[in-house]
Amino acid sequence: MSSINLKHIPERSCAVCKAKTAKKNLIRLVKSPEGLAVIDLKCKLPGRGVYICPDSNCIERAKKSGALARALKTEIHEDFWPELEASSKNFAPNLNLKLRSVLGLARKSGTLFIGQERIANAENKKFLLMFASDSSESVKKFALSHEHIELEMNMQELSQAVGVKGGVQIVGLPFNSGFAKSVREFIF
Repeated sequence: MSSINLKHIPERSCAVCKAKTAKKNLIRLVKSPEGLAVIDLKCKLPGRGVYICPDSNCIERAKKSGALARALKTEIHEDFWPELEASSKNFAPNLNLKLRSVLGLARKSGTLFIGQERIANAENKKFLLMFASDSSESVKKFALSHEHIELEMNMQELSQAVGVKGGVQIVGLPFNSGFAKSVREFIF
């Protein structure tokens, strides 16, 4: 029996809504030596980081409540908020673009399994399953018995991502493939 070595995924909490998730899913902010709040998209700047969801609701709540100012222990100027809002709008599509790219490449290489039946009939394979947000209940139930990701794509968008006409509900990447490792790195 082979064991699967899962890489540790660092998690952080949003300073505003307190949701805990992989730190790659959050925007990091730091206090600069000049005392200004700075967006640290590469997560490399020195200093104590504070994280926020790339969501306009969290940003608006942070602005009203002063949660980020308290967490960073500095005043946040009005010109910072539009910059943070712009960063949040660019943040989520990058993950979606990466995922579409990986799925397209996996299909071209023959590594991607499309459809519940094909995944279920693959012998001795463990999969990372990804299913569309509007998948049927039976597909969702099947996916829940494996490591899975519910995508923020509907069936039409998933079909386009993998280059197939029709309504693709679920796809699977063999767990030991480089494609599955790539997806786990930028999703989790």
